[in-house]
Amino acid sequence: MKNISFLLIVIISWCFFSCKSEKKSIYQEEIKSEIIDSFKINFKVLENDNRIKKINSFFQRKFTRNQFNGNILFAENGNIITQKSYGYSNFRKKELLTKEHSFQLASVSKPFTSIAILQLIEENKINLKDTIQKFFPEFPYHGITIHQLLSHRSGMSQYTHFCDAPDSIWPDKSVTINNQDVIEIISRIVPLINYKPNHKYYYCNTNYLLLASIVEQVSGLSFKQYVKKYIFNPSGMFSSTIYDRTNFEDLILPAQGYENKTPWEDVYLNGVVGDKGVYSTTEDLLKFDRALKENIFISDSLKKLAFSKMNLDKNGNKNYGYGFRLKEHEKYGKIVYHTGWWKGFRSYFIKVIDKNQTIVVLNNVKRGRFLNIDRLIELIN
Repeated sequence: MKNISFLLIVIISWCFFSCKSEKKSIYQEEIKSEIIDSFKINFKVLENDNRIKKINSFFQRKFTRNQFNGNILFAENGNIITQKSYGYSNFRKKELLTKEHSFQLASVSKPFTSIAILQLIEENKINLKDTIQKFFPEFPYHGITIHQLLSHRSGMSQYTHFCDAPDSIWPDKSVTINNQDVIEIISRIVPLINYKPNHKYYYCNTNYLLLASIVEQVSGLSFKQYVKKYIFNPSGMFSSTIYDRTNFEDLILPAQGYENKTPWEDVYLNGVVGDKGVYSTTEDLLKFDRALKENIFISDSLKKLAFSKMNLDKNGNKNYGYGFRLKEHEKYGKIVYHTGWWKGFRSYFIKVIDKNQTIVVLNNVKRGRFLNIDRLIELIN
């Protein structure tokens, strides 16, 4: 662990000295119109690619067996190999899915939160070593840094657990709970922690709730306003929205989430954002992928830092960086990805770095086993 800590210090120090010279500030309100226009252009579709049949057949079988209902997009070098919809966005209304439907990304929202934080770091508005008390002085746990929040090393408990029970914590479950409410609950009841800060990796949604709130504190914008202004708009993600239970009318053709064919209600916890909350489409996520590739959001140095291992490998070759899961594939090299599930939605965002391949799978019916990441990668290779 000492070697890992030393390596992190070296990487972080190098990053701060190098990144400022590589990229013009996104805050200068001079995101060039030609950059935005380039993301508005329809992506080229590879009509005769021999992988199309293999990919489509795989998902058609899953759909026929009632194991998949959703949208897919597979791309290489920014060109779409296949983009298809399977099933319904709303079973009761018999509304068929189209590529324009948006899905709750669940934890695939975390990369957006990470990018927002890294933008503020690039602007020297915050530092990876800053503790939560800099932004929320009454926060009861000390020694937890932005680095630890990003890499899931804070050791804190899941807010979805301690807010949900006992009922005395949040008695009326019809009333929306938001990020500030959760922070106040933490300060009031001081939930037990799982590990002391920086002791080990422990994936915790509370980390990204706090990061979103830090973005709000520093930028003076709501989190949904910030992400729209500095991530969605610059990359042309005009069908994407952060949903916090106050803005359903802003969603673009939102798919309904299901457990089998039972619709999930819009639960009170949907008011919390940062760990979840982004609604997006397969094509908008390809735009996000391309903007990441071209360093539209952050410098290449900070992107490499986000894609760097911040923990000990788990299950042989899996790790976590800053808002991205990492995996070393024996055959295809470095895989940067995130998955998510929440109230009927399952999401997969996968980047095969060495081959410049992108896989987006959005599912609005929770049924059966999760899709295997390696199997999805094999479909495109």
